[in-house]
Amino acid sequence: MELNREHFRAIIFHNFRRGLSRQECFDELNSLYSDKAPSYSTVKNWYNEFNRGRCSIQDESRAGRPKSVVVPEKINAVRELIKQDRHVTYREIEASLDISMTSINKILHEHLSVKKNLFALDPA
Repeated sequence: MELNREHFRAIIFHNFRRGLSRQECFDELNSLYSDKAPSYSTVKNWYNEFNRGRCSIQDESRAGRPKSVVVPEKINAVRELIKQDRHVTYREIEASLDISMTSINKILHEHLSVKKNLFALDPA
């Protein structure tokens, strides 16, 4: 079984509750998991969080831009725009859906397999 970040955080939390120092926790993780173990900085940061009273090992939600706008809803919206007007431009799609040219390009070519045509966007 491959351990993920939350598994390692649980182990770090357990070691924190056992009273191990940051270095002892890091050494234990390193001896058990070698190159898969989190760095000393990660152990130190989580110890600091637990010292502040944090008990959760899950990632906290963050404000900001989502990792990707290439989601099924946007892909379907682009598909519908092309169905409505085969001559729709990147700029029109960008203005209509508020997504970047890069995302539009990715949707058109990687998800919808649209070929560039001199006169129109043709679904492949």
